[in-house]
Amino acid sequence: MECFDTHMHSEGKGITELKAMAEAGIKLAVSCAYYPVTPSHSSTLVDMFRKLTTFEVERGSKAGLRLIPAVGIHPRCICEDWQNALSWIEENGKVVGEIGLETASEVEVEVLSVQLELAKKLDLPCIVHTPKKNKLEVTEKVLEVVDRSGIGEELVVIDHATSGTVEKIIKRGFWAGLTVQPGKLSVEEAVSILENYGFESFVLNSDTGFNDFEMLTVAETVKALEERFDSGDVKKVAVENGKKLFKLR
Repeated sequence: MECFDTHMHSEGKGITELKAMAEAGIKLAVSCAYYPVTPSHSSTLVDMFRKLTTFEVERGSKAGLRLIPAVGIHPRCICEDWQNALSWIEENGKVVGEIGLETASEVEVEVLSVQLELAKKLDLPCIVHTPKKNKLEVTEKVLEVVDRSGIGEELVVIDHATSGTVEKIIKRGFWAGLTVQPGKLSVEEAVSILENYGFESFVLNSDTGFNDFEMLTVAETVKALEERFDSGDVKKVAVENGKKLFKLR
């Protein structure tokens, strides 16, 4: 079955790894902006956005993988003059991400709020990060900020959801991103969540990139789902929900 990895960082993967994803059935992937150290200036962010929307898309195509670039200011990538990167996002962005909160500091909340307002203005889908530490507390703050923005629920995926946060996310009407990788969700845990809550509100991702995380976990999860559930339901979480969220044909 064709699969859609709705959150990865292609810049951290070689062409051989991207080809392996495509060969495993992962034909679509969203590649999110992320700089592995705090940028010194907004120009670094802009150059990263430019690379992601041109060079990375071309690399993906050569590997047989359709890469959808997402540009945004990650909460761990906030430089002093971050506002100067917003005009590039506004003029060129098709998906806003990865944005969100890491510690829920005042500046993180401001940066998230401004980017949500931009996504709302442009009617763009956005990928919202939640952290490993203080997961429940920070997720609740994320939901508060997103609610306050007034952006349409259908445009927002709250990512890295867990069994402890998923109900809060989908009850608000947002998409929930299930990240299958070490330290987040195992294949079995993702399957269990879908068994309990159904397939309508979920997308799958690996968040693979700069770390040595398995890049085929979405395909592995879909295979495990196919062994237990109706193929029509599995197809929703494998690819259809992601296409709906990101307005793809």
